[in-house]
Amino acid sequence: MPYSALLEPINNFLYCSTPKQWLATAKEPENLKVLLIDHANAEWKAAATASKLMLKYAGANQPLIQQEIKALLAPYEFIIFRAGRWSVQVFIDWFFPLGIDKANNEQLNAALTTLALMQRCKFDQQLLSQLHDLVGSPNDNSANRTSTLSAKAETRSEGQLSDFQIALIEKMRLLIKEELHHFEQVFSIMHQFNIHYQNLTAGSYAKGLISQVRHYEPQALADKLIVGAYIEARSCERFAMLAPLLPEAIGQFYISLLRSEARHYQDYLSLANMIIDEQELQQRVNNIGQQEAQLISQQDKVFRFHSGIPVS
Repeated sequence: MPYSALLEPINNFLYCSTPKQWLATAKEPENLKVLLIDHANAEWKAAATASKLMLKYAGANQPLIQQEIKALLAPYEFIIFRAGRWSVQVFIDWFFPLGIDKANNEQLNAALTTLALMQRCKFDQQLLSQLHDLVGSPNDNSANRTSTLSAKAETRSEGQLSDFQIALIEKMRLLIKEELHHFEQVFSIMHQFNIHYQNLTAGSYAKGLISQVRHYEPQALADKLIVGAYIEARSCERFAMLAPLLPEAIGQFYISLLRSEARHYQDYLSLANMIIDEQELQQRVNNIGQQEAQLISQQDKVFRFHSGIPVS
């Protein structure tokens, strides 16, 4: 494999490989819909989780960072939380609760940014045309507002935050943007295969990992970061194993994700190592890693991107 060097540390980090039974289920054509929808959900959850970490542990007294995260997530929240119910009226109710004639600049910008996202995600052209008539055309200025906010927030944060908080903001900001971009890419793949996004119940994998998080700080934060590392590493491993089993367009897409996902797990570990010592870090990596392997290796009631072995 040309990417074997990239995967070697990931495979050494994980306590088990994805079971053959899971792969056999994942490659069945009738399961492609669930696989891709849950993959899209996983990208969103990764961005949302990183946002929560950034806001809780570095952004509590940083209004510009809070504004930045809100602006980044708002368009995706509309798509996800109104899955399958997208319409002009639902759009109006979501972004203009007091009516479009009373909308402020923040609401208009959020609506325009969301419309731009819906266009990139290949939404129904008739709906896009109706929304275009309602709020106008998305433009580069509205789409780039968050990058401007990032620069301002970064400047303002200097001298007010610890080294760890600055590192957390830097790494989580990049991760959030990359995961949201991957979400869009999954949508485009789904469009190619005529798969429509819809609500899908979550599996038990993430909940099982979160159960290992301790309840006092800074150990709770360290454990959350280690959990994040395992989720990213498992994603990367599954992308590589799925690539040769799925249609070529999806396989190539999954290979393209390997490098960023590999870096994400390393970023999480480096952050954890800033707040607990090496010995404690290794102990927690071992404990959480063993739980992760158990979740992956045991039978699971549902098939999901990160599930265990699906029950026949």
